[in-house]
Amino acid sequence: MANLDSIKILAPISTIDNFNNLLYTDKLETDIDSITSQKSVLRYSNTVGLKSVVIDRLKENVVIEMSAKVLLNDYSRGININTISDAISNINKGNEIRFNSNFLDSAEILRADITDNIKPLQYSDNFYSSLSSIPIAKKYHIDLYKTKNNLGIVFKGNQKTVRDRMIIYDKCTDIANDKKFGKYVNTHKILNDFKGVARVESNHSQFKQLKKFYNSRNLIDILNSDVKLNYDIFSRITARADSIELSLFNEFEGKKWNDILKYIGYKGLIEMFNYDIQSIELFVAKFNPNNYRKYRKELHQHYMQLQSKKGADYSIIEDIKNQLKIA
Repeated sequence: MANLDSIKILAPISTIDNFNNLLYTDKLETDIDSITSQKSVLRYSNTVGLKSVVIDRLKENVVIEMSAKVLLNDYSRGININTISDAISNINKGNEIRFNSNFLDSAEILRADITDNIKPLQYSDNFYSSLSSIPIAKKYHIDLYKTKNNLGIVFKGNQKTVRDRMIIYDKCTDIANDKKFGKYVNTHKILNDFKGVARVESNHSQFKQLKKFYNSRNLIDILNSDVKLNYDIFSRITARADSIELSLFNEFEGKKWNDILKYIGYKGLIEMFNYDIQSIELFVAKFNPNNYRKYRKELHQHYMQLQSKKGADYSIIEDIKNQLKIA
């Protein structure tokens, strides 16, 4: 069962029961011979979670953007086959637009964020730092965000066509800083719902991409799907971690042979003293007193590099994959 957060939906104009003209701006575009676009665009939404509405009279369709926040206190459940009716019902309770019973059956997804909430076994302050140091496939890179308002990592693909983008982040940090949303919900309940939760979210901005994964663009088909999309994407990103040999090659990619030998030498020295920097410095000073200051700088560079890698916990990968597989 797919779970969504932000979503962009296309539906026939016939699925609209009514809408409040006073809240919309009419936009007309023409060329020399004809009208090319005739749209009514929602200026501002008073309904929590409803981001935008565009009614195209020429193409006879409506496009809406919303997020799972439209579910209010049930936000943590996300938009899925069990909550989609509640989401549309909450939109219908507002004064922007009202959809009829045909909306769900005919709606198609144009863009979506596919989400899974997991509870990592080792969820501590160092979880995201450790996750940022895991080995990944060459066509991806990782960015770590660790601020007061943002705690998580972003995986970005370097593919030439459709680029994968996945984020794993602390949902409590996100909710605690969303003061606007907090005005309309029981923040304590939602924070409790997300306690110990890491949100895994993949962003899909092209409907062709979604159709490829789910073999459909239909909203209900996708919500009913058993496809484990986030599991598949995370498995691709971390494919290199499944091979010790590839992991070793990754460690030395782009380095000259002399630099590799130097790195291995410093690594052996640092591990010999179990990362005790004072003992390591004494050893270097005793056996290389004439060039101690020169090599001390290199030593510290390698020491810091190895310290950052030392925190990598490969069990994190399997934990996340296992949870995404059964989500």
